[in-house]
Order: sequence, then C-alpha cells, then structure tokens
Amino acid sequence: MASRQPIRIKFIGDVSFNNDYIQLIESGEKPFEAMHSILSDADFVVGNLECLASGTAQNEAKIPRIHTSLKALEALKDLNLGLVSLATNHVYDNLEEGFRNTVNKLDELGIDYLGASCMKEMASMPFVFEKEGWKIGFLNYVHEDTNPKIPREAEVFASSYWMHQILEDINRLKDEVDKVVVLLHWGGKCDYGYLPHQEQVQHAKQMIDAGASAIIGHHTHTFQSSFKYKNAPIYFSLGNFCFDDIVMGKQIFRIRESGRKSGVVELEISDTGISDQVFPFRLNGLKVEPDSSLKSQLSSWNRRFCWVRTVPGLYNFYHYLLKRWEPVHFHAQLTNTNIVGVAVSKVKRIFGLG
Repeated sequence: MASRQPIRIKFIGDVSFNNDYIQLIESGEKPFEAMHSILSDADFVVGNLECLASGTAQNEAKIPRIHTSLKALEALKDLNLGLVSLATNHVYDNLEEGFRNTVNKLDELGIDYLGASCMKEMASMPFVFEKEGWKIGFLNYVHEDTNPKIPREAEVFASSYWMHQILEDINRLKDEVDKVVVLLHWGGKCDYGYLPHQEQVQHAKQMIDAGASAIIGHHTHTFQSSFKYKNAPIYFSLGNFCFDDIVMGKQIFRIRESGRKSGVVELEISDTGISDQVFPFRLNGLKVEPDSSLKSQLSSWNRRFCWVRTVPGLYNFYHYLLKRWEPVHFHAQLTNTNIVGVAVSKVKRIFGLG
C-alpha cells in the first residue's frame, strides 16, 4: 500500500467575540490578521467556540455569561476554521434561541461543529474529517467542574464528561477511523493554573489506553503544560485564542495577563505517527499577534510539569499553593505589580504607611 501524504491539523483555544470584540469586528477591523500566515496553511483548523450569539434572554443561573452578535461570528472565517467544539460551559448562556442562532450561522459559514445539539442523541456524535486518504475522528465533552449550568428542562444538550462513556466512545470510533482526537472542556479545578489537576493526567492516560491518538483541552484561560504518553500528544488546555473582559452590569471579570499568552498547536499526522509543535502568540489588547519569544516560557512549564509529576508529594503541594496564592497573584496582575509588591503594600497599610 502506497504511503499517504501527511496532513496538518491546527488547533486554537477559546474563541470568544464578546464585549468590545463585537463593535471592533462589526466596524470592519481585522484583529486576527497577523495570524493568517500561521492558520492559512493547515489542512484543517479546529477551535473551541466559547461565545455564542445573543437571543432575547439569557441563562440567569449562569455567572458569568457571554454573548456575541451574528455579524461578529462572521470573523470565524478569518481564522480558516473547519470545525468548532460547542461542548463548553457557555453553550447555554443565551438559551435555546441563542444556540439555534449560532448553529444556523455556522451552517451559513460552512463551519462544522460538534459537542452540542437540540437533539439529545446528536450531542455526543463524533465528527469525521477526511483528506488525502485519512479519516480523523473527533469527540467533544464538557466537564461539570467548569460550571455549565444547563438545567434539566433545557432543550439544548451538551456532550457531558462521563469517563465510562468517553472510553466507550473512543473504543467504538477507533475502529472506524485512522486517528481519534478528543476535545475536552475541563480543568475547572485549575482555572488560571499552568498545570492540570492530577485527575486529568490519570484520565488522559486512560483515554490514550482506550485508543485516543491525541487530546486537546480548553477552559482554564492559560496555555497549560503538555506531554506525550505512548507517543500520543496531550495538551491539557490551549488557553484563550481571543477573549475580552466580561462585563455584566457592575461586575467585571477581567482577562488576566497569564490569559493573554497562548499558542496554536499543530498535529502533523503521517504513516509514521503524530508529531506536534506550538506556534506561540500574544493577545495585544484585542489583537492576536505571533510572539516567538513566548516559546521558552511555554517550554519551561513543561519541564516543571515533568518535575512535579515525578517528585512524590510535589503535585499536592502545587495545588495547595494554587488554591491559596492564586487569588493574590490575580490581584497582582490587576494592579500591574507582582506578589512581592502586593505583600509590601499590605504591610504598609497595616502600619499606616501607605
């Protein structure tokens, strides 16, 4: 049998045209123009659509909520997207009307989607991409710890993260395709952390053992560490591709500095296996721009991840610090200082010096 030509699939993280992006895109601006050279040469581009179109009402049980406009969604074509995952914690923010508005727009734009549907039996259906003799199957799930808040009576169904079902789906799909890629909206216990939760590491290995060829995660707003298991690449979270601060009345949920650094992940699939590489970029205001200087920073977290996983007890200590120090780190980013600066200002206040 003749060898097949390799194909390159590129993945981007959370795509959200919320708040100021709406006016920017509707005015004709092109905030993603600098990424064209990275995304245009892929055989297929996959993204996580975090922000759906508006309806006449919102899911009041969900905080924070985000929305965009149908006109703004047309910018998805600028990203060369062929497929978007919809099993996210924001899929029901704008109720059934907003969901239907969104999928109708995706159909109009010629962009496929998976992970959610108005028909329960369709929500967990895989998507299969075919090119150059390859059949690549995609599965998509959202974890409860990301806080989707979809009520039982909702007429929108998202593909839920249940390990036994995921393993069954992988096992079934692997016999129908050449490779299985699992898209996961997870990591709610590690928002803005650079390392995934221990449970995620265990679950990722189980998915690979079941027959998955690669795992691509989303949700945490940070580009998290990655590693290979049995030669299968596992990216726990791609962070934000584009995301604006969320403004809800007097409440503002800001995108932190760590949420402005990310990367496009490329998987090259060939008869010899899967190779992967990262193209780093930065959110400069609302513009997305390549930034090769971030490569060493992203790599350093992978080295720390390896160290944390191998030293007994260190993983537990990391998560202890994340729960207690992360709010301080967040405050430091909001005030454009560092953790030492926060500590110094607190001491000054205690002694009435500042």
